[in-house]
Amino acid sequence: MKIITINKTNFSEVQSIYQDGIATGVATFETVVPDWDYWNNNHLPIGRILAIKDDQYLGWASLSANSKRKVYSGVAEVSVYVSKHFRGQKVGDFLLKKLIEISEQHNIWTLQAGIMRANTASLKLHTNNQFRVIGYKEKIGQLNGIWLDNVILERRSKTVGC
Repeated sequence: MKIITINKTNFSEVQSIYQDGIATGVATFETVVPDWDYWNNNHLPIGRILAIKDDQYLGWASLSANSKRKVYSGVAEVSVYVSKHFRGQKVGDFLLKKLIEISEQHNIWTLQAGIMRANTASLKLHTNNQFRVIGYKEKIGQLNGIWLDNVILERRSKTVGC
């Protein structure tokens, strides 16, 4: 596996994998895949990664700002999506480890994730990568008319912002 940067040219691959996530019903509250402009404006310029192997797009991960306030400039939210064709093959682990590495290289000291309770694979992925559960947001959003909780996790860097 190797990493390339997500850009406008390969964004259709990101959209396809994002659609796979939406179809699970446990990966996101979103029901429509965003276009490039929306996605681009809502993600940090660093940590936009796409995993590929043998010209196949396996999954993607990205960072979003937690807040526009300067005091939180070292805090980012993670997103990790894996193509339905490559789940269970450690792609998510590969992507999350790379995202952690990139975040620390760019002075990000805390990573956060909000994961639906039913997404046990993602919860396990994050806890296996030193994220800890800090609580949950009760009935934070609706999906198909059902109110759902989000489990909130964070990972504090041991090398940045100590």
